[in-house]
Amino acid sequence: MKIPNVPAIDSEAAPVVAVPQLEDVPVPTVDLAAADAAQSDSEVMTDAMPDVAESGLVCVPDLNAEVIDAAMVSLVLDAPCSANSVATIHHQGMIFSTFVDETGLATIEVPALADNAVFIAELPGGSGAAAIVTVPDLANYDRAVLQWQGETGLQIHALEFGAAYEEDGHVWSASSRSPEAAINGEGGFLVSLGADGVDNAYYAEVYTFPSGMLAGSGEVEISVEAEILPTTCGREISAQTIQLAPGSVPYALDLTMTLPGCEAVGEFLVLKNMLESLTLASR
Repeated sequence: MKIPNVPAIDSEAAPVVAVPQLEDVPVPTVDLAAADAAQSDSEVMTDAMPDVAESGLVCVPDLNAEVIDAAMVSLVLDAPCSANSVATIHHQGMIFSTFVDETGLATIEVPALADNAVFIAELPGGSGAAAIVTVPDLANYDRAVLQWQGETGLQIHALEFGAAYEEDGHVWSASSRSPEAAINGEGGFLVSLGADGVDNAYYAEVYTFPSGMLAGSGEVEISVEAEILPTTCGREISAQTIQLAPGSVPYALDLTMTLPGCEAVGEFLVLKNMLESLTLASR
């Protein structure tokens, strides 16, 4: 990876506006009160579609949520009448696209962003389903989310405990690690979400660090970088970050900016202040 040569951009000085494609996405109507009253891992279905389509298939979609290791949630979307389509998943302000296969199934592992985590699956035609699940071990983790729509060249980079680029402690999409790294107290990991190859799909990257499970001290530098691509140079891009820490209220930051011209293709912009670095003290 090439170290950025383009000057860093201070996100506090750049124009900050709302990101309409991330904020104004309509979601299907679902009965969240019924979901909350049900068991935490129960399925919640909508009546946005008829019970039986002309094909004879039962078309009410189901969404099941199950807590797994590292405060992750395994989602299984069963939508037989939306086979070979793209669904949009909404979770506590995070949005990403996912493929529904030829059988109408989509299985995704998602980093939870709330103790009582609400997930909504939006399907083509306006139907959808929701699920709520309790994530008891979220308090052990810091999480940083970067999300966008379409091609932007955006990336999260984490440099753990003084690591340099391309060293073991450099966590990003090309060296993402697995959740086992956090479970074993070895460091953080990155999850990439989205539907590659789909026009204007929603994407998210989530960096997780097990801050409540480590006894050492030090700093984890977290940054947002934008690679200047032939398809993005000179274009305006929008992004949003969400960050949460144990015992703190999550907060979000929106950014819209115009990338440098095509003479800068291959360079990286470092977007300062989009995400806060972690300072860990010995316990």
